[in-house]
Amino acid sequence: MQNIAIICDSSVSFTPEQVKEFDVYIAPLTITHNNVAYIDQVTITQSEVNELLRNKQIVTTSQPNLGTMIDILTEVKEKNYDHTFILSIGTALSGSYAAFLHAVNDVGIDNITVINTYSITGPVQQGVRAIRDMNQKGKSIKEIEEYLDYLFSNQVNYVYPHTLDQVVMSGRMSRSAQKVASLLRVKPILVLENKGESIEKLGLGRTDKKIFQLLVDDFNKYNVKPSTHDLYLLESEGMETLIAFRDFLFEKLGEFHYYVINLPAAVATHAGLGTIAVQWCPKLLD
Repeated sequence: MQNIAIICDSSVSFTPEQVKEFDVYIAPLTITHNNVAYIDQVTITQSEVNELLRNKQIVTTSQPNLGTMIDILTEVKEKNYDHTFILSIGTALSGSYAAFLHAVNDVGIDNITVINTYSITGPVQQGVRAIRDMNQKGKSIKEIEEYLDYLFSNQVNYVYPHTLDQVVMSGRMSRSAQKVASLLRVKPILVLENKGESIEKLGLGRTDKKIFQLLVDDFNKYNVKPSTHDLYLLESEGMETLIAFRDFLFEKLGEFHYYVINLPAAVATHAGLGTIAVQWCPKLLD
């Protein structure tokens, strides 16, 4: 078994206990409110972010501070790991991947794999689990890299905002489009496709059940099954909706192995409170 370091940004949404369990270095995202920069999960908590959103405040997120990345990589280099994996939030959502590459070049660290996960949170957690599990089983770095490429090439992310207010405030939708949606009494389900470079509209629905059926239809499109895929279910004060979707999905397709996670600030600041996100990805190798 090799001595492997893993670095993620804070959008992975591991709890402090999980950070210790999986032995992961975390580069915190930057959260900005009223021109004041906060360090995600260090100088501002998830509940404090939620309170700002509840009060209709404009909150933005950006990539981890480059200096922080360099400090982490310097520490990793000094510890002389056999190999290092960096699992970065997808380029459609952040500039973290390019910043990680810059930091790696600055520190001059060898034996490192920097991965654009094309995703956020759930599949990234799955990647961390895969690295630790495969290393425990004696798999080579090449075998781990090949599985991670497969994992991040076969995953899709869906976002279901409770309202469109925060989506408009974050600049993701115009007010005129919001008014049209409100008049028609429809809500969108958004999707970040496999290796997608932008978040798109999957469909519209007037009821939760209509939205849930659109999700099930997309699962079927990709042949997503409980026997082959795991689910990551994310929420920001939207647990009731999340549970309703889970029950609807399980009735239609069977019971998946799943994890429930807090929606990271990188999504919540754009989609708002009450939002849920659904992510699927391949199961870990036996």
